[in-house]
Amino acid sequence: MAGADNLIPNEQRTPEERRANARKAGIASGKARKRKANMKKTLEALLVSKVSNPQLSRVLQDMGFEDDYESALLLVAMQKALKGSSRHMELISKIVNSEGTKDTLDKKEQKARIKSLELENKRKAQALDEAGGGADESILIIDDIPND
Repeated sequence: MAGADNLIPNEQRTPEERRANARKAGIASGKARKRKANMKKTLEALLVSKVSNPQLSRVLQDMGFEDDYESALLLVAMQKALKGSSRHMELISKIVNSEGTKDTLDKKEQKARIKSLELENKRKAQALDEAGGGADESILIIDDIPND
C-alpha cells in the first residue's frame, strides 16, 4: 500500500491523539449515517411518486397496480426475470423471502438479550449471596384452593 510507512500505529500514539482520532471517526460515522438515512428517505419518497411515463402508467393501472415507481421497478424486474435474467430472479426471490432474514436477525437479537438477562441475574444472585440474603432460604408454596 502506498504511504503505509507514514502510518503510525495506535499503540505508539498518545492517549490524547487516540481520543482526538476516535472523536473524528465518530463525527465522520455520524455524518455517513445521516447521509445514508437521508438517501433512504429520498428513495422511499421517489418510489411512491407517480410514474411520469403515460404508457407505463396505463399498463400498471390496467394490471390493477398503483402507477408508482415501486410497482414499475417490480414489473420491469419481473419481465427481465421471465426473459432469463438470473440477477432479476435473485432479486425477486430476495424480495419475496425477505421476511426470513428479519426473523433470523430477530432471533439473534432475542438470544443476545436472553444471555444479557441471564448474566445480569447471575450478578444479582452473587450480590445477594455476598450480602448474606436469600440464597439459602426456600420458598414454600401453599395451594389453599380446595379440590372439589
